[in-house]
Amino acid sequence: MSKIIERSRYLKMLLDRKDNGMIKVITGLRRSGKTYLLREIYINHLISEGISRDNILYLALDKDINIRFRNPLELGDHIREFIGKSDGRKYVFIDEIQFCIPVDNPYLPPNDDNKITFYDTALGLMDECDLYITGSNSKMLSAEVLTNFRGRGDEIRVFPLSFSEYYSHVGGDKRDAWKEYLYHGGMPYILSIKDPKDKDRYLRNLFEETYLKDIVERHSVRDQSDLSITMDVIASSCSSLTNPTNIAKTFPNGSVSRNTVDTYISYFIESFIIKESKRFDIRGRKFISGQQKYYFTDLGLMNARLNFREFNTAKLIENAVFNELLSRGYNVDVGRIDVRRKGSDGEYHLVSLETDFVINHNYDRYYIQVASGIDDIGKKEQEEASLIRIRDGFGKMILVNSDVPKYRTENGILVMSILDFMLDPDVLGF
Repeated sequence: MSKIIERSRYLKMLLDRKDNGMIKVITGLRRSGKTYLLREIYINHLISEGISRDNILYLALDKDINIRFRNPLELGDHIREFIGKSDGRKYVFIDEIQFCIPVDNPYLPPNDDNKITFYDTALGLMDECDLYITGSNSKMLSAEVLTNFRGRGDEIRVFPLSFSEYYSHVGGDKRDAWKEYLYHGGMPYILSIKDPKDKDRYLRNLFEETYLKDIVERHSVRDQSDLSITMDVIASSCSSLTNPTNIAKTFPNGSVSRNTVDTYISYFIESFIIKESKRFDIRGRKFISGQQKYYFTDLGLMNARLNFREFNTAKLIENAVFNELLSRGYNVDVGRIDVRRKGSDGEYHLVSLETDFVINHNYDRYYIQVASGIDDIGKKEQEEASLIRIRDGFGKMILVNSDVPKYRTENGILVMSILDFMLDPDVLGF
């Protein structure tokens, strides 16, 4: 791309963790910009701060020129040779580290328990340089890399472009940019494609030829058709309450079990394609098992999975807000509050009211509803219904998909435009 997108949120995370004695593990959906973040943004920033280019080593292990360093012993030797060449703190970046495969320990009998892996190499180097690694494909996901460092890895999760990052590149009318963002999402490469049909094709191919193939190879999935159908059902039910049991019921004659669906969902989550949001009982202050929501990490990928035929704006904007909240570092759950209401039969019944998002950050909390609009009095009452019954003193907000000035209702609930929210990372005041 000719215009650099300054991913300042992630640059700050990297700078905050610089020289902290940990191995920085950059995680996230494939093609979401992890390599670009390190190679084009962070390294250039280090150089601009006066760090010599001679003290920075970047190795892309997926390139044939670096094939020798797919051996962890060779990798370690090469990096130590680099460290010893000059004075000063060294910064080492290893991209696609899963290409570094286990080898026999030359000092021990050859068997699987005595293998040398890149974990050994990285842990041995962490005291000699500031080390950054990425890796995610069918052989080794970056989340798994983090787990294997056993407390010595420091994760930086990278998401596809947020709307503010996307808009900083495309400019123009905000509403037009928002509609396009909801349709094609924020995968960085999308910005280099001009023809909408080519964008559609890219996203469909990315899903089929990269993400699903990775899962099939990684987990040796035998019935690819069932895996694919499970993904289709999740895409159709995105932003709606569901569970593996309900999804399994969509298969004819019980041909796929709940456990199999649950396994497939775990594959999608660990590949960063989707994210699960649990249901939280606000009054009971506990999680509710049995129902949850699944959100796609990128809206364009979800639309591509649905072949761009189910453009549900309400679901898409809810998904977009969820992704934005996660990328800001918040913990996000789906809220529920039970109230007693008098029915048409004159009796009082227990009714569950939904709060789209319960956001937690340190000791603070915020409750958010997402709505197309609240101009109609009935719609306003519907969106406020759960919020006015929450009495713990934390902030409450309704985000509307229209150009309204920020204001508070007579119940003290803040109302603002979704676009204003998406473009203001500090609006919650955390």
